[in-house]
Amino acid sequence: MDKVMLKQLLFHGSWLVFPAIVWLLWRWRKGRQRVVLAALLLGCSVFTWARFIEPQLILVDHTELAGTGVDTRVALISDVHLGVYKGSGYLKRVVKRINVLDVDAVVIAGDLTYEPQPHELHDLFAALAQLNAPTYVVLGNHDQQPPGRDLDKPLRLALNAHGMQIIEGRLVTDAHGVRWAGLGDMWAGKDDPGFLRHPDVQPGPTILIAHNPDSAMQLQPSDATLVLAGHTHGGQIRIPWLYRKVIPSNHGFDRGEQLMATSSGHVRVFTTRGIGEIGLPMRLFNPPTIDVLQLRP
Repeated sequence: MDKVMLKQLLFHGSWLVFPAIVWLLWRWRKGRQRVVLAALLLGCSVFTWARFIEPQLILVDHTELAGTGVDTRVALISDVHLGVYKGSGYLKRVVKRINVLDVDAVVIAGDLTYEPQPHELHDLFAALAQLNAPTYVVLGNHDQQPPGRDLDKPLRLALNAHGMQIIEGRLVTDAHGVRWAGLGDMWAGKDDPGFLRHPDVQPGPTILIAHNPDSAMQLQPSDATLVLAGHTHGGQIRIPWLYRKVIPSNHGFDRGEQLMATSSGHVRVFTTRGIGEIGLPMRLFNPPTIDVLQLRP
């Protein structure tokens, strides 16, 4: 049995929690070992919330960031992870929610997939074509290895077909005069920021998109006024103290805004907690989130 089949077994087998709850309630009526039964019912209730309810929520979190050098309103999502645990239906809900937020741009900061079949990609991401605002995308480690299969080429084809602008390794300026840049994935070795320092690049405020916030640690302060990233999931299952042990960052990135000291100065990073799940199909104290960022000069 391969890893994908094991994850699917875990995903579908978790429905057995409901007959377990029925059995516990039946035992409760017998009046025996009620302390033990209460503890088991509490555990089942927390599991039910984390597995079936919280991962399906869509939280919208508003943040104002001054001093970015630009005046624009952005919807930031990351770690969509369509495939084993989530499908096109959830993405349709996310797109509908973004479309009523009155944003100037949408940013998708990588890890769009979680081990889908390549032939599924076009249909899985079809809802992105309905986004009302220009959308800028970079890919993540789950899209380009490691882990999982390398979906780089078929995913790019699917995203391009739906009007997404993949901006890894290049600068683009939108209709509002905002300059966007993108880095490829750090784990795939595709996050070289050298293009930002080319002699032909004019200085100016730049919003940089990277999947892994650790990529920001190689930047110079003049490379970007703000980095938008994902990757960490905010711990996904955010049990105090314990969640920090599983966040995949070597530099202490978590979620939200952080000002980090690099070898050449300070870099400002905003990390979103993502909207999908990997590993366990669960979230706790950390619901899927669309971050709406009001950027100010």
